[in-house]
Parts: sequence; C-alpha cells; structure tokens
Amino acid sequence: MSRMGDTIRSNRLKYKLTEKQLAKKTGLAESFIKEVESGRRIPSDDQVKRLLKACGVTESMSTEIDTFNAVEEKPRPRPRPYIIPVEKPSSPEKVSEQDEESSAAWLDALGGVVKRVPILDENGLVIDHMLFPVVGGKIEGGTPDKVTLFRVPDGSLSGFQVRAGDLFLCVPEKTPVDDAFMLVHYGGKRLVRRIKKLDSSHLMLQSYDRELRIDSMLWGEIQLLARCVRLIRSL
Repeated sequence: MSRMGDTIRSNRLKYKLTEKQLAKKTGLAESFIKEVESGRRIPSDDQVKRLLKACGVTESMSTEIDTFNAVEEKPRPRPRPYIIPVEKPSSPEKVSEQDEESSAAWLDALGGVVKRVPILDENGLVIDHMLFPVVGGKIEGGTPDKVTLFRVPDGSLSGFQVRAGDLFLCVPEKTPVDDAFMLVHYGGKRLVRRIKKLDSSHLMLQSYDRELRIDSMLWGEIQLLARCVRLIRSL
C-alpha cells in the first residue's frame, strides 16, 4: 500500500464510507478507488483532491499531494567500520636497511627508464642525487653514467640569471664550445663559465656578478670537463 492510498483509506474509514459510497461522491469507479488504496494505481492531482475532499480533508490538500508525489529516498547504509593497519618496526636500523634495499631494487627495475644522477659541489664531492629520465639510452644526449649535475656555489653568474644553488646538468665535453656554459677545473676548483674561443690557443672565460668579467688564458691552463646543457633553478 502506498502513502497516498493509505491516507485515502484511513480518511474514508474515519468517516465510515465504503469504496462504493466514495465512488458515488467523487464520480470515480469503485474499482479505481480500490486500486488506488492498494497502491496499484496512481491518481492525478485532481482525482486526489476529489477523493480527499470527499473523505472530509479540506485543509492543506496541496501539501498532502506534494508529500505523496515526493520521491522517497532510501537511507544511506552506514559505513562498515575498519581499522588501518599500522606496522611497528622492530628497530630503526632495520627500517633503514629495508628502505635502502627497496630503493635499490626500485632503481634497478627502472634502470632503463630513469637514472640517479649525482650532484657535485665545487670540490667535486657528491652532495646529493636527482632522478632523470633516460630517453633512447641517453640523458640530454649524454651517456647516463657520465652525466652529472653541478651546484652553482656563488653569484658569479648572476648577471646571466644564474643564482647560487641553481643546478647545471653537465654532459662530458673536452673541447671548447663557443658561447656555451661549460664546467671547467681551474685554480683547484670546479667552476662554470661562459666560453669564448679567441684563437687556436687562447680561451676567454666570462663571469658576470655586478659587472662582466673576462679572463683570457691558454687552453693548457684550464681543464674542460663538460658542457652545461640544462639549468635547473633552485626554489
């Protein structure tokens, strides 16, 4: 039985009317009223008003009809309780070993896709690593095992929009590349300078802090290590 049919039936019985008597009062068929009360038929709004009025309901008929027509929403099921498992390590040393083994296995599995590239400081010491994609067996055109990153130690290139802490991705190169930034070994340290070829025996190294500085020297006075192919800015 529907809510509408139940309301019509309860009001009909309240006023002691039979289905036949209600049918005569409303002009509707007795069989139609029985089907409405049983929930097998849905009457129109006008028919509902006639049935309710004949049953003695004269107030708030529109509200009653809106209630009948409202879609009954089923209550949402309560979520099942669950517990998030928490793993308690036996010791910090064990966790560290597990992390290292997991990281190594992950890098081995992705060896042909990514490469862990070392980050070097001006003294040539490895201070960190960064992952780079390997495309066609190369990283920016260089052999993955030979590619390095150089961390700019100071503001000697700030005039070129290169700040301290920025990283240069470096591909090995032993010959000078005109107008390129190159990683060189000079004065016991690693430096990045913009290179200019003057002639067959002289090079010009450019730095730019507050003003452009040019150092001219023989090729034999410096060691060319790599060409800088990408700048990665620090945040």
